[in-house]
Amino acid sequence: MPETREEVIFEVGSALHKRIRLTETQWQHIQKRQELRNQLDHMKETLSSPDAVYDVPHEATYHYYRFYSRTPVGRKHMLVIVRHLNGEGFVITCFYARRISKPEKVLLYESLSQRPR
Repeated sequence: MPETREEVIFEVGSALHKRIRLTETQWQHIQKRQELRNQLDHMKETLSSPDAVYDVPHEATYHYYRFYSRTPVGRKHMLVIVRHLNGEGFVITCFYARRISKPEKVLLYESLSQRPR
């Protein structure tokens, strides 16, 4: 029986130099949050040009954050949660957050524009 490959909605290079993909299944899951239905461009931008990326060792995930002054739900950080596997990555979920939550997270990347002067 031939292997069926799930449709990929997008693939983008991340700030951690990984190819990150969003599959149709995960996109359907994410779109259950109505505020995310037209946010593919913000998702791509958050992955390729985040404000910060954290490793969450106990979850084996990476949290990519980017702040947006205008979203369907006001001024928020987009959080895209990714799992890295074999040099690639895939989106687990995505949502808007009021703040960057840091407990048990290890900072891996921070945009120069986000560092205090």
